[in-house]
Amino acid sequence: MSRLRLLPLVALSLTLASAPALAERDVDGIEELLPHAESRLEWERLAESGQQPIGRGLRADPPPMAPIRNCAEWEPLTGVLIRYPLGLPYSLLQDLDDWGTLHVVVSSANLTNATNAFNANGVNLANVQFLVKPNNSIWTRDYGPWFVFDGNGDCAIIDHVYNRPARPNDDLIPVEFAIQQSLPYYRHDMWHTGGNYMTDGAHFSMSTDLVYNEALSANGLTSTQVDQLMNDYYGIDQYNVVQDIAAGGIHHIDTWGKFLDEESILIKETVSTHYTYAALEQRATLIASLPASTGRNYRVHRVFCQLISGGEPASYTNSLIMNDHVCVPMFANATRDSAALDVYRAAMPGYDVRGYAYGGWLTDDALHCRAKGVMDREMLRVAHVPVRDAQEGPVTIVAEVDDRSETGLTAVELHYRFAADVWNTVAMSATGGDLYEGTIPSPGTATDVEYYVLAADASGRQEGMPRSAPAGWYTFPISPAPTDAPVAHRLGDPHAWPNPFTDESRFSFELKYADRVDLAVYDVGGRLVRRLVDEERPAGRSEIVWDGRDDAGARLPAGVYYYRLRAAGIAYSRPVVLAH
Repeated sequence: MSRLRLLPLVALSLTLASAPALAERDVDGIEELLPHAESRLEWERLAESGQQPIGRGLRADPPPMAPIRNCAEWEPLTGVLIRYPLGLPYSLLQDLDDWGTLHVVVSSANLTNATNAFNANGVNLANVQFLVKPNNSIWTRDYGPWFVFDGNGDCAIIDHVYNRPARPNDDLIPVEFAIQQSLPYYRHDMWHTGGNYMTDGAHFSMSTDLVYNEALSANGLTSTQVDQLMNDYYGIDQYNVVQDIAAGGIHHIDTWGKFLDEESILIKETVSTHYTYAALEQRATLIASLPASTGRNYRVHRVFCQLISGGEPASYTNSLIMNDHVCVPMFANATRDSAALDVYRAAMPGYDVRGYAYGGWLTDDALHCRAKGVMDREMLRVAHVPVRDAQEGPVTIVAEVDDRSETGLTAVELHYRFAADVWNTVAMSATGGDLYEGTIPSPGTATDVEYYVLAADASGRQEGMPRSAPAGWYTFPISPAPTDAPVAHRLGDPHAWPNPFTDESRFSFELKYADRVDLAVYDVGGRLVRRLVDEERPAGRSEIVWDGRDDAGARLPAGVYYYRLRAAGIAYSRPVVLAH
């Protein structure tokens, strides 16, 4: 697994809220909410209770069966996990319960209060599921469950040690939720926090250096060991860990950055006089230079965050994506609030972008920190690397369609139009595994083509790419191909043979155009064992030979291995069996 190395680790000290008084009260006035960072009062209460700080004596579970895929925030959700008493406005809850299930963590002492308050404030209790368990705080993003699909294609929950050791009840919520939902769960013993983690669903993730600092201080893990753990439990091949923008605060990446899709990131921008300005500009430039899982560099979007109370910037990046909706915190500045919504709409065309005002939003937390998406365990997932550069037609569009409901696909379609004319529909053909392809024909003249992919299964689920389709679509320039041009733009017939093999395995593929190719071999644990190709390859057919050895030249033991190919706009993975 590769990793971005930026800066040396610094010594970790626990962040405690300095003021003994807790400033924010919940929206119903029941209690003072715990701050994002632990207070000294919490440690005193923990000592008085006789409870132990979390993480002590925890025996880590073995990881799920590989290969593992960690779900991205924008993948299909069935609901959102929040906590009562609330640090969220009822206007948000009224929308969330229209879009899915509200999973509400609540103590038995507050269950009646929650029921009455929801009834009084227009929340549809038919779409609410309570998880009645002891809890400490509202920060469900930080301590809540992370979702993966394992090597069998089954959904599971991964549970890290919540990096707030004085909040043992919060740390148990992912396991309690997994039990309630009848989902398997796997615990590991490394400290982490959901607000400092974003992943793209395609084995690339990003955090600030808080993850390395805390893992070293709390767990004695080196950065290399952290990367390996993230690969073992989450299937992360590329973990980009960047230095945070501030010396103080909670150091969560979602306070200043957000993945919008596999290759788009929103980064905070603030006034040039603020002490984080230079760091934010440097991070934006750095991230724009990094390759995303699509093979192209990240597309960085900026949102201006004006100074709010206390002289710190607003946190418009701290938003929630729920299926085709984007929920953005508002900060009582009509001009800036409106501009922030416009940034999201421009970066995420076709999404329903809405703003939510609330007096509790802070510079280092807002809506995202207080809500955690619940993945659809039977999701219909469509994956596709969009065509963006100018092409000569015809152009073949390749997509991966994974039906986790196991009910069967009823349609996989390519929709396209030239120069905003009428939409045309092409049934996409299965080419092996979960891959489908359809062709946009050559136009009569140079023009722009708009397209999207749409799939449906027998369970009634419908998903597309872009994920807002058909409200959103991709666009690229297209022109007629010369008469001697190859027939189509495609990654042709990728396959491996013989299978099983003893001495040599061959992997072949075909490119219409020269393209960057990454071909590697992974073991069943998701660990990289051999990098076969990482270079620009010419147009035409390529055939790569693997001799069953690792990068050091050692003969590998018999077993199942996986070729993983990234080229021509797709990510392709297939097993091969090495026999002795």
